[in-house]
Amino acid sequence: MTHDDPNVIQPGRDPTTFTGAAISPGVGMGPAWLVVDLLKSAPDPVAIARDQIVGEWSRILTSFEQTRRELEDSALRIEEQFDATLAGIFRAHGMMLDGILSSGEIQRELESRVGAEAAARRVFRRLHERFMRFKGPTLQQRADDVADLGRRVLRHLRGVDGSSLEHIPAGNVLVVGRLLPSDVVPLSRRGVAAIVVGALAAGAHAALLAREKRIPVVAGPPEIVHRIRNQEELLVDGSRGTIVLSPDAETRRTFQARREAFDRAEVCRRGACREPAFTLDRELVTVEANLGAHDDVELAIDNGADGIGLFRIEQVYLARALPPSEDELFEELRALTAPLRGRPVTIRLLDVGGDKPMPFLPLPAEPNPSCACCSSIRSWCGLSLPHSSGSRRSRMFASWFPW
Repeated sequence: MTHDDPNVIQPGRDPTTFTGAAISPGVGMGPAWLVVDLLKSAPDPVAIARDQIVGEWSRILTSFEQTRRELEDSALRIEEQFDATLAGIFRAHGMMLDGILSSGEIQRELESRVGAEAAARRVFRRLHERFMRFKGPTLQQRADDVADLGRRVLRHLRGVDGSSLEHIPAGNVLVVGRLLPSDVVPLSRRGVAAIVVGALAAGAHAALLAREKRIPVVAGPPEIVHRIRNQEELLVDGSRGTIVLSPDAETRRTFQARREAFDRAEVCRRGACREPAFTLDRELVTVEANLGAHDDVELAIDNGADGIGLFRIEQVYLARALPPSEDELFEELRALTAPLRGRPVTIRLLDVGGDKPMPFLPLPAEPNPSCACCSSIRSWCGLSLPHSSGSRRSRMFASWFPW
């Protein structure tokens, strides 16, 4: 996926209100940061001169080589952290990449003077459509592989390092067709105003994370992503499930008043939550947080948590292009737990799969991504926390967290 050109401000139009599903409460307003699939149809490119073909072919070769190195880096890390079988998938993708380059299809597209990006997009889209026409999940999975390779190559051609979600400015409203948990983790640190997503179930892990991180989210209605223009002003009400496009002055004032009221209520709640918790019959109870990132630890303590009832470490994995090494994971957990200062904590080693796919782990697609609990892959204890090896780190973890 990529972001439409941020320098192109679309002309204004009459205010329009849409109603979708209220996924995460809160209100946000700002310009739309529209993220589109790099492989989707694009405007007809400006024809290049014939003497530019050699230079465009050189760009193609460079982008393929960058993608090949990226795949090999992933394979090496996966082989180290998981197993050679999974690493072999990335190496198979590298072979597929070589086959596409040697087929001559991209060169033939360049001869039609369309430029490197358009040539690569056409070839990868054609291959994707060919595989999609075959029956059977195995061949259709190859279609997903081709699409992933195409997006990688096009990112390198555009000079974009990683996903465009990593570059969203603070105060913008993200508009995206699909939202994954791995998207929400970095977004929470970038100060996005809100999220409008084409489809998302309220019980999906991306939705749970958005609520946990207090990012307003509205899902739908259908085709909403295609109705929004890049940099168009949006008002998003995650409590009511409404989206206002190009609001007029009066609507903006009303919305601003609601946002201020929401913020005041939040301040009141944060004050009350620090008081001791009693049941109706005056029994004192402890309140422990469910969290999974450094920002969450500080937020939980600030909101009066007595400890951490469940610390989910999958966010350490979701926020990375490659899985952490043993040393990286150890240092990450030590930094995460330091602010607790003796408060109790329970750590879940790793729980992924279903609608929590790892960016670096090519697991089969979940047919029902709305189900938050299906197809989980649990444990990997020896890989995640080496407490069974008797190492120095194991003994230290055991002294910190005697589970």
